[in-house]
Amino acid sequence: MKFNDLFGGLVFLALAGLVAFASWNLPNPSQQPLGPSAFPLILSGLLALCAAILAVGGARATQGGPLIGLADWARSGSALARLLLVPAAVIFYMLFAETLGFLVCAPLILVVLFLAGGTKPLLAIGLSLAAALVIHSIFYLALGVQLPWGPLEPLRW
Repeated sequence: MKFNDLFGGLVFLALAGLVAFASWNLPNPSQQPLGPSAFPLILSGLLALCAAILAVGGARATQGGPLIGLADWARSGSALARLLLVPAAVIFYMLFAETLGFLVCAPLILVVLFLAGGTKPLLAIGLSLAAALVIHSIFYLALGVQLPWGPLEPLRW
């Protein structure tokens, strides 16, 4: 899918506006001159500036062409199915992570995504298990973030 820079600039400009709106009235419990809203407001201003530059450049280059165009690969039904696997995986994780645990959900999701991408089955299984263990170790051991264990709770280390 190809997006004209005008379209992208307008989307990022809207995003900058949303960030500025959301951060404008953040409470400042310490009454410091630069409260918690300062950094998001600065970032939203910079994002708006970059978005405006992008949109103006896109408007100059448009010359009557479409704002959004589909690439050849995007017209394929199998490509669309592979694309929809990613949000489906996120929804699967949201629904089953507490029940099955991270160390069960993550490899299942990764195996499906790897296989959909054309990875060989044994390699997909190995990479999925290794990635899930590394990610869990980083979050649990290094960062102290509790990920759901599910039925593997008795094996908690």
